[in-house]
Amino acid sequence: MGNAVHPERGAALAAALLLVAGCASSPGPPPIATGAACVTCGMSIADPRYAGERRDGDGWRVYDAIECLLRDAPSDAGVWLTDYDTRALHAADSIWVVRGAIPSPMGGGYAAFLDRAAAEDVAETTHGRVDRFAAFRDEAVR
Repeated sequence: MGNAVHPERGAALAAALLLVAGCASSPGPPPIATGAACVTCGMSIADPRYAGERRDGDGWRVYDAIECLLRDAPSDAGVWLTDYDTRALHAADSIWVVRGAIPSPMGGGYAAFLDRAAAEDVAETTHGRVDRFAAFRDEAVR
């Protein structure tokens, strides 16, 4: 029985392969490439700390600044923002947005933070306000 396949091992192997296959495809967006053009204003993305992405059908729309994304996003579904501190992308509903005297690419003063305390600190030093992306989007469409 040296080469016999045991049913238990086969099931364990199949489960492991499914787990690995599930981890291979991420539900999040691809990394934002510096130099890519913003779909709203056409500017090149020079500083990814202010950038974001939005799911559009089977692809992704990239933005150089949160204010560009605010003009183009019908909702916060499928929106991902870059954490200013780590430059990692996160779903918009899990991140805090600050609007203050921040030198964002389009001059709107928006930056996103995964950590609420960091967002509050930046808001205090930039005379800004902290809220969720959806609240700022709702204001932008009025």
